[in-house]
Amino acid sequence: MMRTRRLALVFCTAVALALAPAVFANHGGRGNSRNKLVQVAPEIGPDEAAAIVRSRTGGKVLSVRTTQRGGSVVYRVKVLKGGYVRIYRVDARSESILE
Repeated sequence: MMRTRRLALVFCTAVALALAPAVFANHGGRGNSRNKLVQVAPEIGPDEAAAIVRSRTGGKVLSVRTTQRGGSVVYRVKVLKGGYVRIYRVDARSESILE
């Protein structure tokens, strides 16, 4: 019985987090406590961003980090190719590599 309740709690928490992706962004200077709730709903995930860069460059993906740029979700993909490390940024909505 205890295990069933624990699993139900974990499941409900996961569903709540999946259905309500939001990021608090502080707009204003230091000492300003006004926060706005910004809805963020990326179209692709980090795995898809890595696949896009891998297919375009043919390099080895070292890491993927989620960032924001101009209110949009952007994936920062670090790639090793030919002995050099290069960083690409992929827009989550347009699925394009940014310059």
